Amino acid sequence: MRYIGLIAILLLVFTIGCGPTIMEGKRIDAAKRSQIIKGQITTAKVVEILGQPAKIEKLPSGAEKYIYQYYKEEFTHWWTLPKFERQRMEVFISNGLVQDYTYQVESRDRITEKDE
Repeated sequence: MRYIGLIAILLLVFTIGCGPTIMEGKRIDAAKRSQIIKGQITTAKVVEILGQPAKIEKLPSGAEKYIYQYYKEEFTHWWTLPKFERQRMEVFISNGLVQDYTYQVESRDRITEKDE
């Protein structure tokens, strides 16, 4: 009976400790962000540079908000918190041109090299 309990605990530890890498979306690097120029870039050019957005929202003003997201999480050890990196870029488009955009990044023990 003791052996069964010990084996169950070991299986549980290895199951939790060997978690998968989770990835969602495409990374938004600094070179792509620098190409987005307010008032000059069209909707088609935004899609060409960044790809299809994860989500498109219609705003009450008639403008659109293109939302790009990237998330990656890696489990390294069962006794530590996972590393993660999250990026979110919102591009506000009105009359076919980029009016504004926001960019947010959050991470714990950054997975990839830092791009400014």
